[in-house]
Amino acid sequence: MTSNELAAAVEEAIRAAKGRVLGPGRDQYETEDGTQGFESMTLAELLDWASEEAEDLIVYGVMLQIRIKRVKRALKKGFDL
Repeated sequence: MTSNELAAAVEEAIRAAKGRVLGPGRDQYETEDGTQGFESMTLAELLDWASEEAEDLIVYGVMLQIRIKRVKRALKKGFDL
């Protein structure tokens, strides 16, 4: 993979993240006055929200790890690695 190819992959990931912000994120987090919900949170609310998001990241990381292990196991069987 060249640096240009890696940069293109990064750009694609950013486009996908932007789509999440403008799609489901807009529905979930944009307020009636057009601001983002986190902008009006108290510090305590923001910290609680950030903590919940961190916990979600842990869960997503473990789920990804499980899938990687399964793929690796399947590849070992199929390709005698």
